[in-house]
Amino acid sequence: MTVYDRLYSVGKRIRWTVIAAVIAFTVGASATFYWHVQVFGFLLAPAGDLLSPFEGGKPTYSAITDMFGSTLGLSIAGGKLSAFPVLVVGSVSLLRPMTPDSWWRFLVGYSLVSIAMFATGICFVYFVMMPVSLNFLLHFGTEIAIPVILLNNYMELLLSLFKWIGIVFLLPVAMNLAGKSGLLSYRKAKGVWRVALPTVAFFSAIISPGLDGLITVFVGVTMYSLYLVGLGSIWIADPHAGNFLWFWTFRRWGAWLIGRPAAGYYWLQVKMLTHGLWW
Repeated sequence: MTVYDRLYSVGKRIRWTVIAAVIAFTVGASATFYWHVQVFGFLLAPAGDLLSPFEGGKPTYSAITDMFGSTLGLSIAGGKLSAFPVLVVGSVSLLRPMTPDSWWRFLVGYSLVSIAMFATGICFVYFVMMPVSLNFLLHFGTEIAIPVILLNNYMELLLSLFKWIGIVFLLPVAMNLAGKSGLLSYRKAKGVWRVALPTVAFFSAIISPGLDGLITVFVGVTMYSLYLVGLGSIWIADPHAGNFLWFWTFRRWGAWLIGRPAAGYYWLQVKMLTHGLWW
């Protein structure tokens, strides 16, 4: 196959990937717009009936076009979500002809793990972060004022957290990939833990919209926990490179505790033998 034929084949793959992504975006956006009532109901569920004192705790809007604008924005987000897997699969498939089988399995594996971690971050926001933080924030001070939350503010917060926390959940994957490629060792990754704390505080304040204290703490704890998970994934590849979460210390203690009864038993046997009591 000539260079021209290879370039033509790559260009053809790119064209079909773009076409498929546009179709997926159109279908996803159209379906989201058509079923926007159900989609809004699903996304508003973490807040329960806390967004307003009106019927069912529904959020409010203050401008005539806000409801329609929020629906369009949600439809675009649905289209992006539908097109994203198509773009990932198309981009990875472009590398298949020029990638050895071992590297291909490596690439596919990391792509699937990355998508799974991103989805896990979205689930964490939906099922843990939003319900807990909203339950606290919207109940705090209700004897003084009643919350009336605008729909566009809520959706902006939720979609922003979906995006950024999903990206944050890719941190262990990136650290593990850097460790496997030799760019990052366990000792180097562990050595930045003092810098990691202020860095996590800085980025969590940027990621959490409005700098709400509880959400910022949630983001910070999540980021630092994921840093530890990534550190552990590097350590597993070379367990003797360090004492991750005091693993070797606890192992020595466990061996000592398990060995104590055995040592006492053998000591008793020797004692009885030397005193003629064994028989």
